[in-house]
Amino acid sequence: MINQINPFFEKETISYLKKYLDSGAWITEHKETKKFESLFSKFVKSKHCITFPNGTLTMTAMLDCLGVKIGDEVLVSNYTMIATANAVRFLKATPVLVDISKKNLCMCPIDFEKKITKKTKFCIYTSINGRIGEIEKIKKICKKNGIILLEDAAHSIGSFHKKKHAGTFGLAGSFSFSMPKLITMGQGGAVVTDNFNLAKKLRLYKDFGRRRPGNDIHDKLGYNFKITDMQSALAIGQVKNIKKRIAKKKKIFSLYYKELKNNKKLIILKPNKHETNWSFDIYLKNSDKLKKFLENKKIKTRFVYPPISSQKIYNKEKGKFINSNFFCKNGLWLPSSLDINFKDIKRICNLINIYAN
Repeated sequence: MINQINPFFEKETISYLKKYLDSGAWITEHKETKKFESLFSKFVKSKHCITFPNGTLTMTAMLDCLGVKIGDEVLVSNYTMIATANAVRFLKATPVLVDISKKNLCMCPIDFEKKITKKTKFCIYTSINGRIGEIEKIKKICKKNGIILLEDAAHSIGSFHKKKHAGTFGLAGSFSFSMPKLITMGQGGAVVTDNFNLAKKLRLYKDFGRRRPGNDIHDKLGYNFKITDMQSALAIGQVKNIKKRIAKKKKIFSLYYKELKNNKKLIILKPNKHETNWSFDIYLKNSDKLKKFLENKKIKTRFVYPPISSQKIYNKEKGKFINSNFFCKNGLWLPSSLDINFKDIKRICNLINIYAN
């Protein structure tokens, strides 16, 4: 069976983790986590990096530390993992869904501007599958309307636009290190920001609001959202090999594109050399039938996220979502593990071309 995604660790990563575990160090959050935060912030060129247990808490923490209030509206893409909208709902603010552009599957600036009201205070922009989209236009609209721009860059490790990394265009950006991501801790996340005051609030927020780590004097309300040094030790080796990981993902994407681009039954977005896509995505009608066909050939795929507006807890949201309804209901992510064999990619493409001819 070829899985849609497998975790992959280089020998150096396994060796570094073993060396750490053999050292007898405490596995709670400490020096290794600080080291990882430093390496990751250096890679994305951000002044601060604050780790969290997952990418849902990172978005929740950003909003909470920035003072989102009940009734505040937060603009969210209709094509994203449900966690993006849930982070808003968790804090009793109101997610407002925005349709996507069919050019890049990210927020459509035209629909974005239409959804702004007097209650709009924040935007969480998702760079879906590593695609930056028209974030510069969104940023200008936010600035014009006094909206705080935040980023959901969960899919976007290794994606750049004009030498700026995804997650660094707004006030703060959220990353995920769950199993399918380019860097994985199993579960994990981080916020990056250049804002000193926000970074300070986030560090207090994740550690019970302690005045200093290791003591029990609490000046602020906080929670236990720390990770472990064991997770960070696992991730450090991956950050050190990040260029090789990015290069492999781009080769995977390029090969899929080369083999499938002439199939007129498929909608495929052309790769951007500055972006790193976590998984190759294709779009076609009745994608469920192709999924079943490939599974019978022992090839696992994954449906892309359904539109947020179709989820039971959000299906009362107002608006027409023509693009996200089409793409989200007809998309598949194909096998894209770092250890996938290029011969397997060609075989998968051959089967898809036979099926969709």
